[in-house]
Amino acid sequence: MTKLSIIIKTFNEEENIARAVESAINAARPFGGEVIVADSKSTDRTVEIASRYPVRVVQIADISERCCGVGPQLGFQHCRGDYVMMMDGDMALEGSFVLAAAGMLDRDSK
Repeated sequence: MTKLSIIIKTFNEEENIARAVESAINAARPFGGEVIVADSKSTDRTVEIASRYPVRVVQIADISERCCGVGPQLGFQHCRGDYVMMMDGDMALEGSFVLAAAGMLDRDSK
């Protein structure tokens, strides 16, 4: 099982998605983690840009399903991590934060 899954929820994040994905990949790397882009049927190039990276891109099937919670739920259905981190498509992760958070979770789970 993968130790860390980072889910990036997106809707029309063409301007930000590359930075978000790159930061998530870098943060997941020390854990052999995975990055999942959970898209709510973007109408811009969000999915196209995200698909250039070694991440899993999943998208809702029906636009009528679009709502605030669909991205996290969709991403969670596709993740395999022991730990799951959620972020928006306009964010960037600090790798040191992820290392510290995982370390804390490891210590507290014993």
